[in-house]
Amino acid sequence: MSIKMCSLSSGSTGNCIYVAGEKTELLIDCGIPLSRVRKSLRVLGASAEGIPVLVTHSHGDHINGIGSLVRSAGAVVYSHYRSTPAVARAGRLDKTNYVEYGDGEFRVGDLVITPVPVPHDVPCVGFVIREGAAKACVFTDLGRVTPEILEAAKGAAMMIIEANHDPALVASSAYARFLKNRILSPRGHLSNDACADAIAGLVGFGLRRALLAHLSRENNSPELALRSVADRLFAAGIRPDADVTLEVAPAAAMSGLYRIG
Repeated sequence: MSIKMCSLSSGSTGNCIYVAGEKTELLIDCGIPLSRVRKSLRVLGASAEGIPVLVTHSHGDHINGIGSLVRSAGAVVYSHYRSTPAVARAGRLDKTNYVEYGDGEFRVGDLVITPVPVPHDVPCVGFVIREGAAKACVFTDLGRVTPEILEAAKGAAMMIIEANHDPALVASSAYARFLKNRILSPRGHLSNDACADAIAGLVGFGLRRALLAHLSRENNSPELALRSVADRLFAAGIRPDADVTLEVAPAAAMSGLYRIG
């Protein structure tokens, strides 16, 4: 059994992740146009037609493409019960278009999905995905990493995790104070250092690859995120590339296709 993962887009302009087991394909979020989804999935040998979409939360950069995907491709949306009203309104969905999930694990085809609540400024979850012994996880919008998140992620071989910003760049940015406070709050977005700490806490439990996601265009860069995370891991006695592979999910392009298991 194995799981394949590919980030189709990552960041404030739109997020979408492709996940596949041996027989089941799905998307996590769809904040990009349907044309991009179709083009990306063709590259992967997949199709948008009827594909399930798991929604993490109701912010536009995660759901702006949901309505088109449902109406034009017949997708079915899986939405947490606390997020469903906002997701349904934004996508103009009715009850035939979506499946509500709660706080327990559920199945989509052969994939076992465990939603994990994360601290953000709207109801939000990350996902742990399993098929057989293969395990991966996705945490892309969160202000801090809780003990519950770390416990749920133990044993995952791959993690897609937010490395949104450098706090010093946020503090010195031209952003309004309320926006700075939102980003830096425990219910905002994850810094490079906090991302590194989460990775460090999981390497001893099987984590071998981390894809840094949801980078801020204004308050981070791929080079800064990689350097900051790698330096902090090295200081903790963890060797980047030897103990865990680090890569950045591109903002407007596909990542590589990764196989777990």
